[in-house]
Amino acid sequence: MKIYINDIPVRIRGNQHQSNKKFDVVLDSDTDDIQAIKLKGKVLIKEKSHEAINRLLHIMTDTKYSKIKQIEIRVKNKIKAQEYLKSKFNIVEAAGGIVEKDDKILLILRHDLWDIPKGKLEKKEKRREGAIREVEEETGVKVKSEEFICSTWHTYIRNKKYVLKKTTWYRMSCLDDSKMKPQKAENIQKTVWMNANEVDVAVLHSYKTIKRVVNKYRDLLDELGELKYQSL
Repeated sequence: MKIYINDIPVRIRGNQHQSNKKFDVVLDSDTDDIQAIKLKGKVLIKEKSHEAINRLLHIMTDTKYSKIKQIEIRVKNKIKAQEYLKSKFNIVEAAGGIVEKDDKILLILRHDLWDIPKGKLEKKEKRREGAIREVEEETGVKVKSEEFICSTWHTYIRNKKYVLKKTTWYRMSCLDDSKMKPQKAENIQKTVWMNANEVDVAVLHSYKTIKRVVNKYRDLLDELGELKYQSL
């Protein structure tokens, strides 16, 4: 499970996971106190209680830490750790999609950052249906849902409550973009069709979650033997 907290990727893995990755900071004792202000670069945290991990996630949601690049947390039981953390946040579900037309995909500019259209699901709404609705509302483009791409998680605070948001992403095809326009009510400034090279530049001015979704999308195309949207 990978959670993005203030654009910092935090991955939860089982203790059995092996990695050749080099870490700048390693906390592997129960006596090591987790203080985000002391962490920097690539961080590995092991042998910590669920409560300690939960405190860290809340602290990182409160404040941005520019010195931390990523955090890997290893636990005895990954499933139990994930369920515990989910119980400590309000869970919100959202959905969206990467829309294709010819050799381009659709990106939106929101708050001066490039993004992929998405939004919160309505009560009892199915993910795929919500993804179509949100894409069409935010961009004015009529779409058809195709393959599942991936799911992403990130945290934020709303009304003084900690929220863990799960977003489900789908590949989509454009049916009609004759009425394409940004949804101003959602602070969307632009809706733009981009080729692969333009997307590579755009994700440099975006969130890390968006770069992850684009990479997962390209992995899907590679599995399907479709290379026309790959960057050059």
